[in-house]
Amino acid sequence: MTLALPSRRAALMPGLWVRNALWRSAKAVPSLDLRFADSKSLVDSRTGQSLITFTRASSATFIDSAGTLQTAAVDVPRFDHNPTTGESLGLLVEEQRTNLLLNTATLSTQSVTVTAVAHTLSFYGSGTVTLSGASTAGPAVGSGAFPARTTLTFTPSAGTLTLTVTGSVTSAQLEAGAFATSYIPTTAAAATRSADVASITGTNFSSWYRQDEGTVFADYTGVIAGVNRGVWTLTADSSNANNIIDFFNGGVSPVLRVSSSGVTQAYIFTGTATTATFNKVASAFAQNNFARSLNGLAADLDTSGTMPATAPILLNIGTINAYGVASLSGTIRRLTFWPQRLPNSTLEAITR
Repeated sequence: MTLALPSRRAALMPGLWVRNALWRSAKAVPSLDLRFADSKSLVDSRTGQSLITFTRASSATFIDSAGTLQTAAVDVPRFDHNPTTGESLGLLVEEQRTNLLLNTATLSTQSVTVTAVAHTLSFYGSGTVTLSGASTAGPAVGSGAFPARTTLTFTPSAGTLTLTVTGSVTSAQLEAGAFATSYIPTTAAAATRSADVASITGTNFSSWYRQDEGTVFADYTGVIAGVNRGVWTLTADSSNANNIIDFFNGGVSPVLRVSSSGVTQAYIFTGTATTATFNKVASAFAQNNFARSLNGLAADLDTSGTMPATAPILLNIGTINAYGVASLSGTIRRLTFWPQRLPNSTLEAITR
């Protein structure tokens, strides 16, 4: 196979150029191509249309390309960036969280009521936060100004937690959860960031989906140890009896699961996902012909199983709401669908 020399712009992004060239060489044209990191929009690059319905019932923060903390209004998607390099990370999809602290721009000593579940404290600055009462974990010692974010995850007993602050502690957050999420500013009361919900349905869905076979490529972060996190799901109804889903199991192995009439037809573990970086996963499906490749590894196969008895009518992006799988709480750079079951060699090539 001979590939034409890349343009100057492509030469600056060799991984993207090679991946696109490999897709072209496979003679398979995607029917949906959401390039969130490149376009910083919800527009499908194939049609030029915005097919996604996006909601979030609150404002939320994100980092722009200049490394500055910004606020997105209600129902406005967030396209996050690396605060140090300015790299575009794609669409940010997070679960609902509440910041329990008050007046968090510059934190002062205070007490809050907590329950006996995992909590995460995070902040910027060089100061120290010492815990007492419901937990004596830590102390959390600041590592410097933004973007150096200090985090401490701990499980308190139910009761009153006192946080004693010394030195500079800014943009502080205490949230119930085993990892830190985007900053939720507060003043005189605790504040909640609602969940991000992105989906495609109706004719916006049927215009590109093929029921009997297909391939989905996803390039995403959000691998969190011990937590099942969803990347995408194709589903026929709210019961999730007929669906195709992509999630990573406990932050270890990405999983492709296909169900028909409530019965699992395919369940493929693929390699080991990498935390704190992007993972590229390609999932292919057809009757008795399922496959999945992670980060260029040899495709894992399942050659026995049917496609969903009722055709999916909805794509959820970053959420699944089934099988105890939570929101991605990470970023998606790209999500692509081909109306063909691509060869295993192609799955491996496009995920390198």
